[in-house]
Amino acid sequence: MGETDKRDNLSRAWAAMRATERWMLRAYFGLMRAIPEALAVALVRRRARARPGEENAERAPERVARGMAARPEGRVVWLHSIGPGDSTANLTLARALLAEDASLTCLVTTRVAAAQKTFAKLAEESDGRLIVMLAPLDFHRATRRFLDHWRFDLAIYGEGDMWPNALCGLVEADVPIALVNGQFNGRLGRLVGRRPGLGRWAMAHFDLLHVFRRECVEEAERWIRPGCEVVHHPNLKMDAPAPGVDETLLGEMRARWGDAPVFACGSVADNEIETLIDAWGRARREVPGLKLILVPRWKEQGEEIAAIARARDLTVPRRSVQGLPGAQDEFFLADSYGEMGTWFELGYGVFMGHTLFGGIGHNPYEAIARQRPILSGSITPLLPADYTYLTDIGLCRITPDAESIAQGMIDYHQAMRDGEDRFAPFRAAQGFSHDLARRLLVLMEDRPG
Repeated sequence: MGETDKRDNLSRAWAAMRATERWMLRAYFGLMRAIPEALAVALVRRRARARPGEENAERAPERVARGMAARPEGRVVWLHSIGPGDSTANLTLARALLAEDASLTCLVTTRVAAAQKTFAKLAEESDGRLIVMLAPLDFHRATRRFLDHWRFDLAIYGEGDMWPNALCGLVEADVPIALVNGQFNGRLGRLVGRRPGLGRWAMAHFDLLHVFRRECVEEAERWIRPGCEVVHHPNLKMDAPAPGVDETLLGEMRARWGDAPVFACGSVADNEIETLIDAWGRARREVPGLKLILVPRWKEQGEEIAAIARARDLTVPRRSVQGLPGAQDEFFLADSYGEMGTWFELGYGVFMGHTLFGGIGHNPYEAIARQRPILSGSITPLLPADYTYLTDIGLCRITPDAESIAQGMIDYHQAMRDGEDRFAPFRAAQGFSHDLARRLLVLMEDRPG
């Protein structure tokens, strides 16, 4: 189906909207023409002072597509995401795209300034083939300036952060558009479901939709236009590289602890320590010799966590003080940075910290990439769809209290002893991001002209 058919479908989607939805969209377009860019830059800088993780004052001009890097020669793909969570998915896809086409350049934009750190290592390693900038606001002139400057060959949205002026500009320039990691039972479903007519109009811009839940394949038919390809692959975050393991450190720990069972708790909060120690004590009744590693979210938590543990009559060797535990030690406080992959590798399972007592959560895919099943105190507000997805496929268990955490430690240990391999489907699917990348690159080949 060509661009003419796509535009016909967009016209039909516009006509099918309710009058109030068309009025809202027209009002939006008018407002985005009227707001002065200087005012927008000033507001961005003001917000950066109040919320430095969300904005960057020095780079505020990027929000109106000023101060952009030079466009490189050759084909350029735009990948856009909101924050650190969906940026992890786009990082995986960007890595696959660059590997599949050595002449390609990827421009990555994020809505949240702090999310740019997600791409820092790949940008450094890519010899200029990965460029990172803050996403421009959806003002009419800024969007046109952005699109005219970069002259994209393909645009990819992560999880659904799509904006009307950008979508319209991409279609006018005959740029194919894809949406990856879509969830109709998550962010994408909420976005299009609020105003179904507007939702169908927005979805009619897309040429390819990637979903990672099988039930979303059927649901997609309610929203996409004829000719949009639906691709079912796992969550892109599942294909991210595993965090590194320090083999020397791993060997030293195994020399000290031998083949004793170890459970790791990653990125824990201070208010979780008592519960985790209680759970460990219960689990030890069924798992003799069980050892516990606590990894604080911040290294500076070390002394406070150690004090809580000492109050429970525990000996508390610390990574930052003693270096490593002794053979007789059963508890270890790994208050260090950059070694999380090693602690996960040492354990047979992982409790994800900051998930009890209203905690916002932590990226679960580092443990999953090391093929360790996880426990979580809740479906967290930061990454609800991710924790729900992992729970549904059997790689996560929700454990809101000491009793259920202990049972999770016991059950995961028994599964390991029984040789249960819950990660076999995970390994079988590894590398799927490259298949998706190849499908996306075909969209550029089919581009008019």
